Amino acid sequence: MLYAVLIISILNMFYEFRQLKEKHHVREMVVSSILFAAGAILIVLKIGHVELPSPLAGIRMIFQPVSQYIASILS
Repeated sequence: MLYAVLIISILNMFYEFRQLKEKHHVREMVVSSILFAAGAILIVLKIGHVELPSPLAGIRMIFQPVSQYIASILS
């Protein structure tokens, strides 16, 4: 299943880049390539059975101090 997602995303990337190149949208091409590379790396790691951390851990790390600060202000 992940192989199909990877192949479809590569085909979609080529189609999208062709349209962006015709319109000379360089910034959009850079952002699209960065996002595609990040997604492709995650898919390849998932195919290789590498244990990936949950995104919830990063969200907790960011918002827990904010939550504690707000709780200390309100109490």
